[in-house]
Amino acid sequence: MSRKKKPDLEQIIEELEEARLLALKNESPSAAISASMGKARVLALLQDKIREGGENAEKYKQILVDFI
Repeated sequence: MSRKKKPDLEQIIEELEEARLLALKNESPSAAISASMGKARVLALLQDKIREGGENAEKYKQILVDFI
């Protein structure tokens, strides 16, 4: 049985941004706020992972730079 690949943080941020833009287009402020808050949580998680260091710290830094 094959396992599905888990989405990475970059993909999650992109999906949240798409959801936020769609919510704004559909004049749904609560959905837009929810997507923005989700994005903020993921970006905070990235910052925590960068502070921890480790083998993926540089990758996380680049993702953070790309989305700020």
